[in-house]
Amino acid sequence: MVTVHTLSNGLVLLIEEIPHVESAAYELLIPGGIITDEEGRVGSSLILAELMSRGAGSMDSRAISNAFDSLGAGHSESAGHDRFGFRGMLLADKLESALELVSMMVQKPHLPEPELDSIKSLLMQDLSSLVDNPARRVMIELGRCYYPGVWGRASLGTEEGIQATTIEYVRSDWERRIRPRGAVLSIAGKVRSAEVIKVVERLFGAWSGTALAVPEIGEMPSHRAHHIEFESAQVQIALAYPSARFGDRHFYAAKVASGILSGGMFGRLFIEVREKRGLCYSVYARHAANQYYGTVMAYAGTTPERAQETHDVMLGELRNLRGTVSTEELARAKANLKAGLIIGEESTGARAGSNSSDWWLGKRIRPLSEILDSVSVVDIPAVDAYLDAYPISSFMSVSLGPKAVSLAA
Repeated sequence: MVTVHTLSNGLVLLIEEIPHVESAAYELLIPGGIITDEEGRVGSSLILAELMSRGAGSMDSRAISNAFDSLGAGHSESAGHDRFGFRGMLLADKLESALELVSMMVQKPHLPEPELDSIKSLLMQDLSSLVDNPARRVMIELGRCYYPGVWGRASLGTEEGIQATTIEYVRSDWERRIRPRGAVLSIAGKVRSAEVIKVVERLFGAWSGTALAVPEIGEMPSHRAHHIEFESAQVQIALAYPSARFGDRHFYAAKVASGILSGGMFGRLFIEVREKRGLCYSVYARHAANQYYGTVMAYAGTTPERAQETHDVMLGELRNLRGTVSTEELARAKANLKAGLIIGEESTGARAGSNSSDWWLGKRIRPLSEILDSVSVVDIPAVDAYLDAYPISSFMSVSLGPKAVSLAA
């Protein structure tokens, strides 16, 4: 049972009491992130998130870091695609002290100018590392091509945007973005809801303002093939096509179908592309979804000589799933999906994250029993109905390497 409490400033507080554990976890999500960065400053949200941890309230950067360490809190902060995140897990009796540190970070950050260059340097190193990680790069390029406008931005930012971000801009950006209305604070663990509400009202009640609205996604680009010439011993292949979004009646069938295709060593892609033919070392397909869209993204890395065959076999397995699912495959995929969900229940960090994600996506918390029941009722006709609703009639593709792949199949 999750208690939902909304502060007068618009901050939504979610509390799940888990009496049998000794830990507690928190996750604060604030609308923002890469897709809300201004043109010319893509990556400024990454700088803002990092700077907010470099001192707040009466504490400098070292003091606030030491304070989290002394609490035994595994704290982190980030700027993602459409949100800022502040999260941590620790012993339950230390929760109030950790929340006090988080409240200072969001309401009274120092945003010190001397720290700016080192943060920029770290972000630039991350961008530069893509040269040595073509598998990561091809998936970033696939997202850039597949999603429209700002939704296709990479989570790393851009060199130009990072370099153009000044300390004056970061400070005005904090004023503009880090606000409570639209934000969600999720807490799970050995806590009492009434006590947590009092603590959060005291620490966050004076916080004011409305967070940025997430931009409309707009029309998806037309599907076509892209090739990026890159000197390498391998060709990286990535595909994307539409799938069920969060809340769609086919959502759980899409998750099960993804498990059949890419459920570890027994997934069809692993068996057909890697084990039977030895075409590549790594191959997978993943279903991702939010309230705006659902997508299946698939990846394989192989040699230039076997790139075309790898692509053709991979696409064939994706397209041939409808009407061929066995009872054994279905049962295995559902069991793996349920196991992951149930194991996640044992972590307060996972519970806090799951609850905040549910509220973020659908403004309600799905009980675990509801999710498990929804997975249980997925049968072979349901998988086929999902594949009928979302056929791979067209797809976006990106290849990266010394040889282009013909993707007209």
